[in-house]
Amino acid sequence: MRAISFIKRVYRKDKFETVMGYKDPKCYLGWTNKFSYKNIDLSISIDGRIGGLMYSWTEQAMWNSGAHPDSDNQWRYDEVVNGKQNYIGQGVKVVSGSASYDPYGKVQEDTRVFAPNDVPVSYQNYTQVYNENPWDHQARQNIKDASFIKLREVALNYTLPASIAQKILMKNVRVGVIGQNLLMWTKEFKFSDPDRGKENLNTPTARYIGFNINLTL
Repeated sequence: MRAISFIKRVYRKDKFETVMGYKDPKCYLGWTNKFSYKNIDLSISIDGRIGGLMYSWTEQAMWNSGAHPDSDNQWRYDEVVNGKQNYIGQGVKVVSGSASYDPYGKVQEDTRVFAPNDVPVSYQNYTQVYNENPWDHQARQNIKDASFIKLREVALNYTLPASIAQKILMKNVRVGVIGQNLLMWTKEFKFSDPDRGKENLNTPTARYIGFNINLTL
C-alpha cells in the first residue's frame, strides 16, 4: 500500500481535460475494380481511413493485467526474480515551487522547478496505476492512431464455356472463390481492428473464404 501511494504522488493525474487530437479521420480511402480475361474475372476491393485517434481498451487491459508483450522486460524480471523495485519512469519531478490554475486548467502562476525523475519504484504497481480503469483515466500511451488500410474483398470467378454448360443442361455455369478481410495494415493498432470505429476489447477481424457456384437454367 505504501508503494502504491508513493507512485500516485510521482505520477500525478491532471484533473483538467486536454486535447490530444481528434477521433475523426482526415480522409477515407476506397478502390474497387474488376479485371477480366476470357472466361476469368477478378474483383478487388480495398478501403481504409487515414488519421484520427482512438483509445485502445485492449492495450489498457493488457498492461493492467501484465499480459502485454512489452511488459515482459528487465524491470519486471528484476522485481519478480530478484525482489528489486528499480523502475524509473520517464518524466520529471517537482523539486520546489507550485502552480495555480483557473477553473479551465489555464496556468495562472507557476513557480515550479523541475528535475529529471530519478525515483525508483515498483514496475508492477506503476504500470497498474498508470493503466487503471479507462473510464476514470485514459492513459496517454493507449491513445493510438487509428489509420488502417484493408484488403476488403477479393473474388476470382470462372465461367465455363457454353458447350460444357449445355452438356449438363445449363445455359451458364460460373464458379468462383471469394475472400474477405484477407489483409490489413494498421499504423499503431497491433492487437485489435480499428475498423469498427471504437476499440473496446474488440477481437481481431476474422478472415472469410467461400466458394460460389452460379447456375442458370
